[in-house]
Amino acid sequence: MHLGFVVFNFADVYRIIRHEFSAKNHNHLIIRLMAFLRKEKKNSVTYLRIVQSYRDEDGKARHRTLYNLGKAEDYTPEALKKIGKALYELGGGTLEELESKMLHELGRFNYGFPLIVKQLMNVFALDRFLNGITRNKDLGFSMAQSIALLISERFNDPVSKLSNYKNQLDYIGIAEIELHQIYRTLDYLFDNQEKIKMLIYSKGRNLFNQKLDLVFYDVTTFYFESSKEDGFREKGFGKDGKIGNTIITFGMLIDKNKQPVGYEVYRGRQYEGHTFSEALARLKTKYQIDRVICVADTGMMNEDNVEEVKQADYEYIFGERLKNISRSKQNEIIDLKKYKVLGVIDQKTGLSIPIKYYTTEYNDKRLIATYSEKRARKDKAERDEKIAKAIAFINNPEPLNKKAKYHYLKKEGKDAYSLDTEKIKRSEMFDGFFCIATNNTDLSEEIILDAYKQLYKIEHTFRTFKSFLETRPMFHWTERRILGHLSLCYISFALLNHLQLKLQNAGTPQTEATIRENLVRMQLSLVTQNNHEYYLRSKTTPGGKEILKALSINTLPDLVPKQSITKYLPLIE
Repeated sequence: MHLGFVVFNFADVYRIIRHEFSAKNHNHLIIRLMAFLRKEKKNSVTYLRIVQSYRDEDGKARHRTLYNLGKAEDYTPEALKKIGKALYELGGGTLEELESKMLHELGRFNYGFPLIVKQLMNVFALDRFLNGITRNKDLGFSMAQSIALLISERFNDPVSKLSNYKNQLDYIGIAEIELHQIYRTLDYLFDNQEKIKMLIYSKGRNLFNQKLDLVFYDVTTFYFESSKEDGFREKGFGKDGKIGNTIITFGMLIDKNKQPVGYEVYRGRQYEGHTFSEALARLKTKYQIDRVICVADTGMMNEDNVEEVKQADYEYIFGERLKNISRSKQNEIIDLKKYKVLGVIDQKTGLSIPIKYYTTEYNDKRLIATYSEKRARKDKAERDEKIAKAIAFINNPEPLNKKAKYHYLKKEGKDAYSLDTEKIKRSEMFDGFFCIATNNTDLSEEIILDAYKQLYKIEHTFRTFKSFLETRPMFHWTERRILGHLSLCYISFALLNHLQLKLQNAGTPQTEATIRENLVRMQLSLVTQNNHEYYLRSKTTPGGKEILKALSINTLPDLVPKQSITKYLPLIE
């Protein structure tokens, strides 16, 4: 059907209905003529008819067709709208009145991040704590509100504090914060960082009623988009591979559920092995924990740290550098005839994985060595790569300087090198072997190996800090603001990890990225109709419902009058 024919049909309909709806018959027709639009679908085609409802002489309800409009597909959307408007005018309405009855969107806001963050803050009693430490400070703003905004932004899309300030109007449920108040928030986080660590630790223990038996410790670095050193920010070996940037060193303790136990921050060139003593001091004096097993990688395995663990009356499970022990003990450990096979359950798959292991005593500690053919292939590949570099340096030794020992090279004279074949041969002997040292005497090899294997959790924790929460690169330049920023990220991690534990315990685990995606979709549209304003909720995703359920939060109604929204999204006091 051509557009001209459509217009002709519409004009015809208009004349017929207008004639029936003449002024002299208007009141009568209101009683007897009940016309409506009927859609009928036949063979995947939708037909439109204007149908009259009436009663016959016997009083029975009947329908009769006033006009056939034909196929709906033959009309353009504009033509259908024009028909609707004309019919509305025939009923005595005006287009202005019709327009006022339609919904109009005035704005769209995210409610998911503020709602979840404020609930998590309440779980940890952070809102009461923050209000308590600022009660007599005459701040002129709510610290809890400011923290809720900053954490919402870290969960959503971590950006600068200036962008946090600009983005706050994208949320609903958070009072407006000034930019200078955001920076003051970081200062107060710095002033109270030790209290915050203690609060998160104590609440974390109580929330899941868990006994702290294993703590994992590791160190990482955070870099700055700057090369200026100040005694705190220093150029050093950054674990992000940023050459020339200043860094700081960050040591952290977590438990077996990745719940944070505490952290310390050090200057950039701080040797990581020397940071362990403060971690022990925190456990022993600040948290007053009596019996615990410290788990750390080979970087922490030095005589000073081992001695401090003993003095604290703690136990340890450290990675041991096999190449640093005596030759006689090395030869004993690399003898595969001594090895037994142990079935260790893989936590991800639930399957039993056979592991070759050997246990021996050495210098008042128990050594548990393992062998893996997969690790042997990896060790060989890494060595082959270094040998290839060494051969290239023999032909061009100038870049070497003092690095020859790292490339299987030995010096033969000034700017002359050769392959250290003896060192290469010695290295080959250790392919596939790995060693763990412990002073524990009662735990089985399976438990100890599994405990050390769980060190990956702190690697995941650092990945969350660096990637998801984007703790670095940092753009703060004073030590006070830097430490305030790290305190904010620490709080954010604790809340996020708690949410993930709740979801996991509920049987509905979600990754960090999935949580972000579900919260992004929790939106409210501010709409107006008939001079009234409402908030219209978007459809909640299945994952969003799981998050709300895990935190015992009721789903918002589909439509909420604007003046009633604080009933469902109350502001933090």
